[in-house]
Parts: sequence; C-alpha cells; structure tokens
Amino acid sequence: MPEYVAAHIQERLATEAHELGIRVDVRGDVVHLRGEVVSEERSRDVEEAARDAAEGREICNELHVIAVPEPDGEEQIS
Repeated sequence: MPEYVAAHIQERLATEAHELGIRVDVRGDVVHLRGEVVSEERSRDVEEAARDAAEGREICNELHVIAVPEPDGEEQIS
C-alpha cells in the first residue's frame, strides 16, 4: 500500500507541480519528500501537490533549494 500511495503522489507531482525528480517515501502516516528544487516557491508547490494527493497523511518536506546561476552574457547558438 505505501508503494501505491508514493506512486500516486509522484504522478500528482509530475502533472500538477511539473516536478519529476522528487523522491517520495511513505512510512506509516508520514510522506517524506526528498530532492532538489530551484526555489522556495517550487518547494511549496511540490508540498501542496503532495498534500492534495496524500489522503490526509502528514507531509515532511525535506526538499533542498539549489541556486541556479544566471547565465553570463548572451548564449551563443551555432
């Protein structure tokens, strides 16, 4: 059953939050979210989408926000 819940949450994260690289672990009534996102806003979006699909389970957001550097100058396309 935990595998079904995890798969259901991962599907929701892909369709609603557009995040594919989030690891979802279900232990009892707690859903653990692990992985990397580019902003606090994305972290909140992922948590909200997971909460909607978690069927009342507690969400433990363990996502890491990584800094994505701005490109230097213009990108050259050849």
